[in-house]
Amino acid sequence: MLNILAERAFPADEGYALASRRALGTETSYGDKTLKTGDVEHFDWAKVDIALFAAGSGPAKEYAPRAARAGAVVID
Repeated sequence: MLNILAERAFPADEGYALASRRALGTETSYGDKTLKTGDVEHFDWAKVDIALFAAGSGPAKEYAPRAARAGAVVID
């Protein structure tokens, strides 16, 4: 998903990659940037306008409502 956003030059000032605790600290590329995964459990959703989920139904059911309550447009 991040590769497609980068290829399409999606206008984003900042990008965040989030994961469960077991995947914390792993790195993924987003265009010319390298993003280190952050903890989805403690993420401040008020930082984002759009939240893209691709984590399966369990995590989406838990975290998408949190993102929406913080004001983000959620796409799952």
